[in-house]
Amino acid sequence: TILGVATAALSVTGSWIPSVWGDEATSILSSERSLPSLFRMLGHVDAVHGTYYLLLHFWVDVFGASAFSVRVPSAIAAGIAAAGVVVLATRLADARIGIFAGIVFAVLPRTTYMGEEARGYALSAACAVWVTILLVRLMTSRPRRRTWFAYAVAIALCGYVFLFSLLLVPVHAVLVFGYRRDLVRRWLTSMCVSVVIALPVLVYGIAEQGQIAFLSARTAATFNSVAIGQWFGNPVLAVLAWAAIFVAIGLGVQSWLRDRRARREHLSPPASPTGAPSLIVVGALWLLLPMSILLGVNWVHAIYSSRYLSFAAPAAALLIGWLIGRPTRFLASAIALAIIVAAAAPTYLSQRTVYAKNSSDWSVDAAYIASHAKAGDGILFDESTRPSRRPRLAMRAYPDSFAGLTDIALKTPWWATDSWRDSTYPLDAVASRLRGINTVWLIEYRDSGTSGDTYDLPALENNGYSIVKRQDEYRSVIIELRRDE
Repeated sequence: TILGVATAALSVTGSWIPSVWGDEATSILSSERSLPSLFRMLGHVDAVHGTYYLLLHFWVDVFGASAFSVRVPSAIAAGIAAAGVVVLATRLADARIGIFAGIVFAVLPRTTYMGEEARGYALSAACAVWVTILLVRLMTSRPRRRTWFAYAVAIALCGYVFLFSLLLVPVHAVLVFGYRRDLVRRWLTSMCVSVVIALPVLVYGIAEQGQIAFLSARTAATFNSVAIGQWFGNPVLAVLAWAAIFVAIGLGVQSWLRDRRARREHLSPPASPTGAPSLIVVGALWLLLPMSILLGVNWVHAIYSSRYLSFAAPAAALLIGWLIGRPTRFLASAIALAIIVAAAAPTYLSQRTVYAKNSSDWSVDAAYIASHAKAGDGILFDESTRPSRRPRLAMRAYPDSFAGLTDIALKTPWWATDSWRDSTYPLDAVASRLRGINTVWLIEYRDSGTSGDTYDLPALENNGYSIVKRQDEYRSVIIELRRDE
């Protein structure tokens, strides 16, 4: 419990600093919809995130939708996941290793990132940990039928929280088939129940797979994204972490071979798989099998994103924590842990900077508009870039900064559409809406190293506006235009 609270506190610290980015804006806008509007939207887009949006909806009703507020639930989820890592490692090894594994999980860059992000990845990691704890209980006791049903519901819940976390199912399958063959029938029955319960999200998730079609336009599965960015954040920590992981797996294989040799020398029959797996087996399968499946599918159909494997971060912590906790002298373990923490620290600090979230600078844009624009001014946004990068989301994420401004191009607000974004008119179709507006603010998106495009500038100039001032931000250009009437 203490380590869970400490993990949540570590994740939430500084979470108010980074600007909201596209995916988080989606979470905010989805959670602010009425329930009928939310369910209507989920029938068209983002069904795989529907459970998270629903939970965030009730949170926002109570605590508001500030950048800090919407990130707090993820920090809490990270804490719950950390507590689960301690419990799981303790059951599979001992309390000492449980504590070390929990601390490693708390400082992993993937944990501290998803713990400060308004998305459901931290919650998916928490669900994955606790459903695995439940599986271990099923494998080491004589559970009642209702416990199997609870397991089936828990697996389905993992799918509702985030569909890709169902990649944990093949891991559980290998564990059950390899260690408790007498439970295979019950496990398969539970999986059938899970499929029935999770059928809606499975169907909608497949139907809406076009949402991730953008992945085919980029090479997401690179060496850096898989080996470094996926869980470890920087090259130094990645080298240390992967070395620890492979040493742990190697020692586990060595121990298995030694036991097998000993059984042969004593001419004893092979042991029947009727017990619980070791921590090394659980950790290695959980870490590597979902990743292998996702990368294999990605080879045929672009589907990979490093964040999709956030639910496997606890597995990395289990393996690293096991190796760190092995030395009999506490000092040696403490030094090894300190090295891991020190290697993770630079990434943790970089995650708590203004532009840490996908280089988003919307909080800066909002602050500039709030301090320079006046009530009655018009506001326009670059609508030419992809939806998740459109500067319009700055207004939706930080609405107070844009209060009193006229949204010139707005056609239909997000909550009245079947998507999470506003519907807008092209500027040349709404020239009449410029009447009576002497000052217009235009926020353009620009890629790093460019000066920005000229979206809407010709149309504004044709209506008598001229540029008064230009403010270059990190990824945005804010242009003030004025005309005399």
